[in-house]
Amino acid sequence: MKIIKYTLLGNGKIPESVVDGGYFCKHNGGQSPQDCDLIGFSYGWTGLGEFTTKEEFENYIKSFWSDVTLIDGTEVIIQNVIDSFWSRKND
Repeated sequence: MKIIKYTLLGNGKIPESVVDGGYFCKHNGGQSPQDCDLIGFSYGWTGLGEFTTKEEFENYIKSFWSDVTLIDGTEVIIQNVIDSFWSRKND
């Protein structure tokens, strides 16, 4: 699978080519519902771009998330989340 960056469709739905998505929301200044860039998995589609190396993916996520962040009210080390997410690429 590919790890890709994408936005929601104009109607607020996830594009069909996204197998699993909605992760690592980054506000992009657009109009709702396309006001966030999201990360997800796809088998063939590249969306707004594909992350081909773990270093590229890490640098992107760390550019807007701190090393320790809250996810669903729990403090997590973002590197652990990145490692876990990247490992799903080969599932």
